[in-house]
Amino acid sequence: MITFVRRVRMRNGHFDEALRLLRQRVDYLWDQHGLKLELKIRFGGPVGEVALVSHHRDAAELEHLRQKLMFDAGSNQLLRALSEVTLAGETRDEIWMD
Repeated sequence: MITFVRRVRMRNGHFDEALRLLRQRVDYLWDQHGLKLELKIRFGGPVGEVALVSHHRDAAELEHLRQKLMFDAGSNQLLRALSEVTLAGETRDEIWMD
């Protein structure tokens, strides 16, 4: 089992808009790719940090999904919108293995 965690930080004053866009992305990825993402909001620590968490059977499944998303116009459009309300250089990916 592989757990993928992507942490992002929102720009000051854009928390509501960023959460709206993140929820749209979560819904989009479920509707278009059957990917269940958990949206976590940090309690304490850096203000405005959230995490998107997904679980995958193995690394190959995660890589296959990553490749599909690179060419998904709807997903890329949401990412562009998110780039306006999140801090550049503050995105962190973590991959955990059971």
